[in-house]
Order: sequence, then C-alpha cells, then structure tokens
Amino acid sequence: MLGYWRVHTKYIEFMENAVAIELKINQLLLQHEPNQEAINKMHLLNLDVIKPDFIPLFSPTGRPSNYQPEIFRSFVLMAHFKYGSIDEWVSYASSSPFISALSGVSQDEYPGASTHRDFISRLWQSEGVSHEKVFVKKSKKKHGKEKMPPERPGIVFEMAEKALAGEVFDDIPERLFQSILYKTAVLPSANMGLLGDTNDLYASADGACVLSHSSTYGHRICKCEGECACPRWFADPEANWGWDSYHEVFFFGFTMYTLTVHNAVLHLDLPIYLRFETASQHDSVTLISALSHARAMFTGSFTITNLLADSAHDNYSTYNLLNNWDIRPFIDLNPRRSDNKPQSESEDFELSENGVPVCILGREMTNWGIDKARHRRKYRCPLCAGSISSCPFDDICNETDYGKIVYLRLSEDLRMFTPVQRGSEEWTNIYKQRTAVERTNTRILTDYQLERPKRYGRKKIAFFAFCNAVNVHLDAQIRFKDYVFDTGAA
Repeated sequence: MLGYWRVHTKYIEFMENAVAIELKINQLLLQHEPNQEAINKMHLLNLDVIKPDFIPLFSPTGRPSNYQPEIFRSFVLMAHFKYGSIDEWVSYASSSPFISALSGVSQDEYPGASTHRDFISRLWQSEGVSHEKVFVKKSKKKHGKEKMPPERPGIVFEMAEKALAGEVFDDIPERLFQSILYKTAVLPSANMGLLGDTNDLYASADGACVLSHSSTYGHRICKCEGECACPRWFADPEANWGWDSYHEVFFFGFTMYTLTVHNAVLHLDLPIYLRFETASQHDSVTLISALSHARAMFTGSFTITNLLADSAHDNYSTYNLLNNWDIRPFIDLNPRRSDNKPQSESEDFELSENGVPVCILGREMTNWGIDKARHRRKYRCPLCAGSISSCPFDDICNETDYGKIVYLRLSEDLRMFTPVQRGSEEWTNIYKQRTAVERTNTRILTDYQLERPKRYGRKKIAFFAFCNAVNVHLDAQIRFKDYVFDTGAA
C-alpha cells in the first residue's frame, strides 16, 4: 500500500531546516552553483499534484511503501547533477547530508538502489516483453537525407482515420511518465506564463535518435552450428534499427518524439510532450499518435492551434487531420514528391510554386485574406492592390478600379493551399520557430546527457528522458522567477 506522503509545505520545512544545519557546518556549499540551483529546483517541484497517480499503483493492504515523492526528487537531482549510474548516485547521495536533505530524507533512511529501480518499474505501465526474438540484420540500403519510409504503406492514412474517430493512442507504457511531466513541470510553467498564450499554442514536432547501448546481435541460446534462424536473447528487445537522416547512418535504439513550445518573447523552448517509439517508426506515423494523445491530455488546459513540422510529415492524411482539428499546418514540402505543383479545379489560371494565382503579367496576385465563412482565400490584381506601380495589361484585365479577383477554395488542396499562405512572410517567420524542438531535444539528450551513460532498455531510457525534461522546465522557472533560497543570514 502507498505509505506516508509528505506534503510539499512539510517537505520545504524539513529541507530548509536540514540545509540550514549543513550550511553552518560548511558555508561553502552555496558557492557551488549547481547546489544553489538544486535548492531552488526542489522549492519549485511540488509533488502533491501527482499523488493521485500513485494511489492505484499500490495494493490497499500490505506493508506501506514510503518515500515515493522522496525517490522522485532523488531522480530529478540525479539528472541535475548528471549522474549516469543509479548505484553511484545512491552511494553519493546517501553519504551526503546535503543531498539527503534535498531529497527529503535523513542519511540513514535514504532509499537504496534497488528501491529506486522498483520505483521506475512500478510507473512503467507494461507487463514486459520477451527478450527472445529472431535476429534481424541491418539493412544495406541507405536513405541519405530522407527518413526511412513507413514500414507498411497506408499506415499514416489508417492512423489518421482512427484519430478522427476518437482514438487517443494512450495505451503506451510511459503514460504515467507523461502525466508526471505534465503535472509537475508543464502546468507550473504554463501558470508562470512561460508557454505564452495556452489557448493559442504553436507546437513544434520532431523525432530524435536515441541510442541503445545493448548488443545488436543478441546472445545465441540454441545449440545450432553455424548460422540459424533460431531466436536469440536480447538485453533490449524493443530496440531496432533506424536511419539517422542528419548524420546519414543507421542507429540501433529508439525515437524520442517531442512536442515543444517556443516563447518568442522570452526566447524560451520548453517540451510539453514526449513519446518513445521504435527507431524504425516513421515520424509521420508517430505525429498522429502523439498529437492525438497530447490533445486529450491537455483538454481544458492547453489548445494547440498551430503545428510546425519538417518535410517528413508532408502527407495529405496529416493535413486533413489537422484541418478537422482546426490546427494550422506549417509543414515544409518534401522536395522529392512529384505532386508539389499546386492544382486548382475552380478556374483556369496558373499557380506559382507557392500556390498563388499568377496574373497575365507573370506576377503573383496579392493575398487579400481568407473568407472563413466560405473557406476560401481571396487574391486581387497586384496593380489595384498597390503591390506594383504599373502594368501594361491594366485595361485588359481590370473592368473596375477594384481589379480582378481570384478565389481559391482551401479544401481543393489542403497541402498546398494552407490557411497561412505557404511561402508568405508570415508563413516563413512562423516556420522558423520549428527549430525550437531541435534545441529542446539537444537539451534533453546532450546537456542532460541522456546517452552518455551506456543505458539500454526503453523503460530506463524513457524515464531518465522525462527526468531531464522536468529539469529543463525547472531551469526555465528559476531563470524567470528569480527564486533565491533564504539562508537566514543577516
């Protein structure tokens, strides 16, 4: 059963008293910047909000399991101080009165390494997978700057149809990790205004390669001589081969798919949703499940109204889904597609590569906004709209001073005729924010060193990725709240 859960106010009282005692013994503690930051983070990290998530994980009877919030603080501190090994961290933390105080326990009561591992396993909502599977060789076909194609043709369409029917794709092992990140980090950041207007969020989406440091060959458990097709034992059975299109190499592991919000005023990038999938899964497939689940999780708190993604997400099923969800797409065109020339069946006129009607002079007509009631965009003669100063065809084209008008129905080609005109200054400026998700992935993977320890296993890698994401939020909260621990010094 779930044991005693010390509320945040009681924890702060305990921690401040214990830290004050340590400061009297060692006044140099706060001269080490990470120590000061750790104190500030623990003040801000209120774990009262996640107690309801833990109650169903325990039997109503039996020996009480204490120190659940203390263990989670321990993990957040472990990520903050960039320790890679649970055993090394517990050994250090239990020998440090300062770290023990920050975690919320005394030194002699500090939870052991096995208790820390049990904590992760309890939150992981999976019955486990078999470690035995057939060995699959790495493909010899390289893909250059392109992502690996979806494993099954038509899967994106099928996923989009399920999402439109109401499927939220929440049956994943890390769903409690996502809930904890949302309640302890994302919501507090939103309440501080760090996400900007939560009713009009610009979410950037992208996947990042995460390596598994387990053997790619597995261990033979059969007694066959020579090569055989018998199953082997794999330490990380859920990892598989994927293609890193940035470095143009194969990698063995997982894809960490992130939704990030960029605050242009504060120059701040914050992750609002993380999801782990196999390395071979295409980003266009993951987007649909991730966005569907995120929208369901954020109901009543956040509204994603704009989605920014790279050309790997450029497909009609995604545009149709976003259109039904009233989300404006800012997705780069895949230059390798053969249908990048916009088509319109409403009138006989030429369209530019940006999907804009071209006048007889060869100039793009002037965008005059969207008629929302009729779902169409209006374009005017560039001369009459003031975009150009003269035109030799004025008398031929324009029967009135207002000039020739052309309408494009947005539903004719959702991919090319986007609500914000593709290629326009507004579209370009908004799309520049997409790099926020790349910076966020760098913070989680590199700054907080997710891959530096030779970790393997989706459960462990995902858990520490979420701990790193919590630290990214706490860093931002400290930076903009200017929260300073009061040592009581005169």
